[in-house]
Amino acid sequence: MTLQNKFSFPNFRSDIVLIGEILVDRIHDETLQNTVEVFGGSTANITLNLTSLEVNPHFFGTVGSDEIGTSLKNELIRNKVDITHVRTVKKDTTIVEIDKASGTPVPKFIRSSDYHIYWTPEMESELKNTKILHFSYWPLSSDPARSTILKALEVAKENNVLVGFDPNYHIDLDLNKGNDIEFIKSILKDIDIIKPSLDDSMRIFGTGLTKVEYLKKFQDFGCEIVIMTLGKDGLIAGIGDEIIELPSMATEIVDATGAGDAFWSGLYSGIIHDETLINSIRIGLLCSAYNLKNIGSHCDFPKYLDIKKILGI
Repeated sequence: MTLQNKFSFPNFRSDIVLIGEILVDRIHDETLQNTVEVFGGSTANITLNLTSLEVNPHFFGTVGSDEIGTSLKNELIRNKVDITHVRTVKKDTTIVEIDKASGTPVPKFIRSSDYHIYWTPEMESELKNTKILHFSYWPLSSDPARSTILKALEVAKENNVLVGFDPNYHIDLDLNKGNDIEFIKSILKDIDIIKPSLDDSMRIFGTGLTKVEYLKKFQDFGCEIVIMTLGKDGLIAGIGDEIIELPSMATEIVDATGAGDAFWSGLYSGIIHDETLINSIRIGLLCSAYNLKNIGSHCDFPKYLDIKKILGI
């Protein structure tokens, strides 16, 4: 596999299965003295984005039995997402409070419903017949979701499903207060595509390394494709000995919330639409740039063909 290669999938397979968090982001802008509540959760954000990029996602997540949970499900329906696998539990819906609306968001987690994700025959059936499995650190941080993800990872590897992992580690999600870092490292050998931010890399491997050294660390643990986002400086990507750096395409930054999710969305849409890996990465960068111009984690992207025209693909 190289940056110029395309991925090969059986034609009968569905596009992508995403398992993970769905919640509300409560964003407070101190400068404007303004607070807004928006649809959130990394995995759910990617699900919404993919529908506007002409990809058919299958999302497994959990909301609470409150008005917020109902609102989140309605938002999925409004965006033509099948909510068959979105479970409702008798708890409050998870909220993330974000205390600034520019730069790197600083979150406060009020968790309740998001990690109540259980293994089901339906999930197994979808996984055996999909091209891609995506999950983040969120569901890995607490059972029963952790056990579900580990089972999903096992089934995915048995069925040659491409596995993408967002290692968005945060100490406040780690019930073991640091021990989950070693757990993350232990599963990296089973990950095909990983997209850490530079901050994620420092949390997992400590400070003091260069961006290339961080990239190599993930490769040493077994990740085949590593794409490290560098904020305003774009990204660095590596596969084997091949390393490339690409600048950000952002021309305006209103809110950084969800920029990484937008990148994942563009990346996956390119892969699923049979683009090369490098072109898929460029699509991810463009989607991230569009997201940065909006408040919140979700925005309307151009049509997929228009994205290709913008990038000259």
